[in-house]
Amino acid sequence: MADGISGFDIYAPVFNVTLKGKDIPRESISSMEIDENLDTPAKFTVSLNEIFDINTQKFRWLDDPSISPGTEVTITFGYASKPGKQSLIKGKIKGINSGFVTTGPSTLTLEGYDYSHDMQKKNEQKLSYKKMTYSDVVKEIANDNNLKPKKIDDTKIKQEDIQRKHNEKDYDFVKRLANQLGFEFFVRGDELYFREPKDKEKGNVTFILQNNLLSFSPRMTTANLTNEVQLHAYDKEKKEPILGTANINEIKSGIGVHDLDQIMAKSKSNIVQIRLEGKVVKDEKEAKAIAMAELKKRNQTLIEGTLESYGDPQLRPGMTVNIEKVGQRFSGAYYVKSAKHSIGESGYKTTLEVRRCL
Repeated sequence: MADGISGFDIYAPVFNVTLKGKDIPRESISSMEIDENLDTPAKFTVSLNEIFDINTQKFRWLDDPSISPGTEVTITFGYASKPGKQSLIKGKIKGINSGFVTTGPSTLTLEGYDYSHDMQKKNEQKLSYKKMTYSDVVKEIANDNNLKPKKIDDTKIKQEDIQRKHNEKDYDFVKRLANQLGFEFFVRGDELYFREPKDKEKGNVTFILQNNLLSFSPRMTTANLTNEVQLHAYDKEKKEPILGTANINEIKSGIGVHDLDQIMAKSKSNIVQIRLEGKVVKDEKEAKAIAMAELKKRNQTLIEGTLESYGDPQLRPGMTVNIEKVGQRFSGAYYVKSAKHSIGESGYKTTLEVRRCL
């Protein structure tokens, strides 16, 4: 069953923008765009209709002291008829652009990012974390950035020493830890997420061509297909070389490409040996986790695509959707990598960047 949005809702989106607890009147907002991505901080753009007060000789928004870089912003977006499905983004203003014209209304555009953007500028003096798991380290960094560490998966593997690079920013450090494990790292609202991808769960949103799917442009490439990764590292406890191996059968989701084995065979996919010089791992379990992450990364580009639909606030990066009636090769379960929500005179649309579940 397609979970489509149609009718009056398409042309009557509701969105609220709050600056320091003060709501901006909806009639003052001409357009809004929210761009969320699993690899970068979420960005928002809000355009305001500007008004010049002849009596005070001031602009309504440009001269408002609450509008300045660093001001905290909360945005909710969705439809009035579906309050339970409205989504939220929190962040800070980072840029202000004005457009002055003599033949029509002037505009003021606010640009900003979610709270993870500030993590790109912050680095601590602490360079070593003793006898902690990856998740314990991330929780500590979340608290240092006034973020709630409630969405952090337990990585369980306790390290003797997790090293941080000199002058490495908080964002880059957490992203590096996530990449080593094949995890996702992002901030939503005031909560930090550090978790395994949810790409093995069948989606509860289904898109059907000529129904709620406005456009879909999939592409397929077998250039990077790899059926096995062998990681050569060094076991610190046993003081000897260690091998971590991951093969394609271990990363299959059960909802992904049904003929993946045949595609692998036809493309002559190979075994990749990775040698991490100087890389010390705790044990074979950690070595295998790194190998699994590398194998998955190499195969995620098999089928990717861009999808456009009627605006839907529940569509966010890090979820799975189903796409049907686009041919046997491209129909199936896809994982959302990024979601762009655009609200303006033509209504509300959502554009997704997706990858096929393996």
